Amino acid sequence: MKISSLIEKGLLIKSKSSEQEVSGSLAIAEKFIEKAKGNQKIEFFDVAFSLAYQSMFHSARTLLFKNNLKERSHSAMISAVKEIYKEKVKLKELLQTMDSYRITRHAIQYIGAGCTKEDSLEAIKDAEKLFEEIESFSAGINKNKKT
Repeated sequence: MKISSLIEKGLLIKSKSSEQEVSGSLAIAEKFIEKAKGNQKIEFFDVAFSLAYQSMFHSARTLLFKNNLKERSHSAMISAVKEIYKEKVKLKELLQTMDSYRITRHAIQYIGAGCTKEDSLEAIKDAEKLFEEIESFSAGINKNKKT
């Protein structure tokens, strides 16, 4: 769905974002990865999976903030970031993975579905990949803004 349609439907909101929101969202993403790893160690696999997803959410949200947008829907955020950064193939692939995790996280959180050790480990690895991709990409954007 186009960003203009998402805004029209109230699923995204145009809003001037501060650099603090950008860096703060990325910092939250990093903390959620560490919390996911901690829960993995104590075999709370569903919690680890959910925290890995939350990390991915905050990583992606960083790019939404960079474009002066705020989400009112997880799926709208994913669609918008994919549209804005359509030339970034690796990012789009990770966002597609994130979208599938969104559905699984929903089942864990609202239906009480379980999660395997392997699933949570894979989600943590993908959260780290997305974080690293967006962190390096965001650093490039910040650097370009200052020149």
